[in-house]
Amino acid sequence: MKLGLVVILLLSSGVSRAGAAADSLVHTTPEGIVLTVTADGLSSIMVGDRQLAVGGLYAWNASQWFGAASGPIAFSWYCHDFAPKLAAQVKEKSIEILGPDHARVRQAGGDVTTTFDYQFTGEDLSVTARIENNHPTDAIPVPALGGLKFTFAKAPEGMLPYWHMSYTQAHGIGLMHPSHAIRIGGSYGIDGQVGVGLSPQRAAWEYTMFFWDVDDWNKLRDKGPGRWLNYLTARPIPAGGALTIGFTLRVSRQQTWEHLLQPYKDYFLSAYGPLRYKPDHRWVVMANVNRSVADIGPTNPYGLHPDFRRLDLPDMAKKFGDIVLPALKDHHGQGVLIWGHTGENPHGAMYRADFDVIPPEIDENLVTLAKRFNDEKVQFGVATRPGEMAIHGTWKEDWTVAVNPDDPQQLDIMWGRFKHMIDKGCTIFYLDSFGNSLEHARIMRYLREKMGPNIGTYVEQQCDVTLPFSGIYTETDFWAKGSADWVSESGYSPRVGLDNLRIYRWLLGDVGVVTRLYDVHGKIPDGFEDATTFFYKNHMTPLIPDFMAPKSGIDAEKVQMQYVTDAGASKE
Repeated sequence: MKLGLVVILLLSSGVSRAGAAADSLVHTTPEGIVLTVTADGLSSIMVGDRQLAVGGLYAWNASQWFGAASGPIAFSWYCHDFAPKLAAQVKEKSIEILGPDHARVRQAGGDVTTTFDYQFTGEDLSVTARIENNHPTDAIPVPALGGLKFTFAKAPEGMLPYWHMSYTQAHGIGLMHPSHAIRIGGSYGIDGQVGVGLSPQRAAWEYTMFFWDVDDWNKLRDKGPGRWLNYLTARPIPAGGALTIGFTLRVSRQQTWEHLLQPYKDYFLSAYGPLRYKPDHRWVVMANVNRSVADIGPTNPYGLHPDFRRLDLPDMAKKFGDIVLPALKDHHGQGVLIWGHTGENPHGAMYRADFDVIPPEIDENLVTLAKRFNDEKVQFGVATRPGEMAIHGTWKEDWTVAVNPDDPQQLDIMWGRFKHMIDKGCTIFYLDSFGNSLEHARIMRYLREKMGPNIGTYVEQQCDVTLPFSGIYTETDFWAKGSADWVSESGYSPRVGLDNLRIYRWLLGDVGVVTRLYDVHGKIPDGFEDATTFFYKNHMTPLIPDFMAPKSGIDAEKVQMQYVTDAGASKE
């Protein structure tokens, strides 16, 4: 049986202290943009004589969007279909004007009662919503706020995530921020006349998402001006429970992303803090020493590449140092990162999550090499895989399972592996298959607390929440003009995304980034800017293959001197 609902405050007539009728609060920003709050919530945004947004804000349950079980006020339609249903499910609603810039809205319907607080400060609106789930048995797995339609002057540009429901159902809440899909937790859109910026509140170390559903999926999609704003969180509300969620909305005629995302930057630094490590931007050698399981045999028991990459052989390990170390030392390189230092494991699961379990022959040579590098004050490091643990899957094959950041024992085991390698002389690490989820960010926070600021780390994947605790690795491709239908000009394309990188640096300052030229599509034109120059101009550090270090290190140093101090700090 559904619980009864109580109307807390009835609408009344008269004039509020803000000078508006008591059934609404009207706020005008310093730039003359007018926002109106009614018992339907934020109901209107006017920019001059243009209606930018109209509708309302209501609580709802987005569980079906992510393949979860249904519950109170769950809708499986698209926003333009269910927005009227959202309004209709609110059976009782009221507004109380608490001051010239503060209104409280209460909405009740079905098994849910929501109390909103709308508070204005200049061009910013703080929206908080306490959602009470009065259902006797069912949770609200994915609480959400929605119902407000924006009509931009044209198709908006910026960061406005949206996907078809089939995609969200297939991938689940892992699409939310922080993730590979949404690497930055704020959102903004501009249309040439006005900008809209959004930031979460009260959501540190949780999955959240601003979802801008398109108004027309059949024809215009993101080419049209209409978008429906939704704010979602993956924190369930149990039966009989309550949760407060919220966001900050900035509407401004200033359309730079820095201005629109400033509330997000303030929130981010408060929630996650500044950099916890010391970046080093000097060039790095990369060495892939493992080859394949098929190469395992009596004369190559660990499937390594030949010659100086045979780290199981003392003379070849020495040759490795003879090639790489002088190049780094003489030309102001940072150090070396070795992929596959454990050799090929016949059970697979490369790169290994048990990265400190090393064949004795390789282990002995690695310790000798690390000491040799450390003695010359050059960094020495290896590839790791801290987000997973290796387990026996079949007699011949290992599997991996995700490390649970809520399990102290698993975290201690993972830190123990890093500590083991640090004790062997490793001072930098590549973190494979890691860095773009809330769970990974929490693991990295734990590891950074243990490591301190002087151990360098580079995660293969990234999102902004990981960045206070680790630098990142990315690959860069070159696309020649005409090498694909969409390539109109030749240029380099870092997979991190230059826009993302700019925002990362704006949020946190001198983040560490290493990259390498990966795929070249077409031909790099004669006289075109070299990759190393492009990297340093865009605050990225070049990775140079081991065999190229003696020559390419000289070239890297020449460029590096323009952008990086001898100690590895950025000059900008």
